[in-house]
Amino acid sequence: MRQLLVSALLISLILSGCSAWNQPKNPDWTSATATEHLERLMWKAIRDKDWPQVERHLAAVFVGVGPRGETLDHATWMEYWKKAQVQDFSLGEVNTQPNGADMVATYVLHFNATDANQSIPAKGLRVISVWQELKGGWVLTSQSATPIL
Repeated sequence: MRQLLVSALLISLILSGCSAWNQPKNPDWTSATATEHLERLMWKAIRDKDWPQVERHLAAVFVGVGPRGETLDHATWMEYWKKAQVQDFSLGEVNTQPNGADMVATYVLHFNATDANQSIPAKGLRVISVWQELKGGWVLTSQSATPIL
């Protein structure tokens, strides 16, 4: 009986120290710990038209390349996604790599949007994003979106 009690105590101590059990199931901007979380939060904010939240996490000096090969800055990236009217999205083939104070994510983005003028490819986009940690949290500093043909 004593051996069972000691074993149970050891197992509970081991599990309590494991960070996998402490990960938030639905992280928000303050508790997100991975680049994939940040990407999902950004696309959720775009889908929900939470533009103040998008602005807060998009670097003022943002640079990017859009699906048509156009150069995007902060203002044109915001305008592009506002016009796209994203209704649903999914991420796949997510790969993240830390790079000093930055984090780089590559993934495939699929989404439904209502504005056909945005030339949104049916097969989705291959996306590369760079996030940087600042005092106020993480911001998206650059992104490239290439259509999957």
